[in-house]
Amino acid sequence: MLIDKNPLQLLVDCNCVGYEVSVPMSTFYNLPASGETVTLLTHFVVREDAQQLFGFLTDGERQTFRQLVRISGVG
Repeated sequence: MLIDKNPLQLLVDCNCVGYEVSVPMSTFYNLPASGETVTLLTHFVVREDAQQLFGFLTDGERQTFRQLVRISGVG
């Protein structure tokens, strides 16, 4: 369930666990209202200094993101 949404950042409840999810504006603009069910495709990034969860509404958005983060100096 979508608990809260602000540009580029969501709070999603998944079985009583809240997840902060970063999203692109293309996903943000197409989200349902807070309190409604949302399904996101995710990409989890683990780095030495951070763990980040990214969410996307379409597989195309997620695939584009994955191609971009492979480029040195991006992300």
